Amino acid sequence: MTARLIPLLILGASTLVNGCAPGPSEPMEITHVIANIDALNGQVIRVSGYLGTCFGYDCVLFRNQNEKAQWDRVMAQLAVRARDYRAPVPVIPDLPMLGIGSGENFEFDRAAAHYNNSYVVITGRVTNVCRYHGVQACTDRSTDLEPTQIARWSPQGAQAGTPAQ
Repeated sequence: MTARLIPLLILGASTLVNGCAPGPSEPMEITHVIANIDALNGQVIRVSGYLGTCFGYDCVLFRNQNEKAQWDRVMAQLAVRARDYRAPVPVIPDLPMLGIGSGENFEFDRAAAHYNNSYVVITGRVTNVCRYHGVQACTDRSTDLEPTQIARWSPQGAQAGTPAQ
């Protein structure tokens, strides 16, 4: 009888030590978050993707590195067009992307600096304040996710996280 109780006691003790909440879930995909941003508004989630550079008025999470490169090419073409009105007007692609907030006093940018231009999983609170019927409606740093944690990520899973402090 005592031998049967030991595993239950160990399980109970580990629940107390680790907390009652379930372990981290698989991160959501960007397209799922965008499609459900109103329903997810206010919820803390984990989302994965390719992070560009977080600095100042720009921090965007893309689905993958190719879409980030595509976005960068168009932005470079826009810069040329701004200097030379004869340059062709680029077509801005409708890529699914999430705007990542800066956190208080831009502390997220400092945490994210170690992960710029890489695949990450970000934990944070969803906000629909910069979306109008699912379409980005803010300029500069559009915030769809107020981040609290960031970690390296690959399709095989996330590694240990770094709090955004």
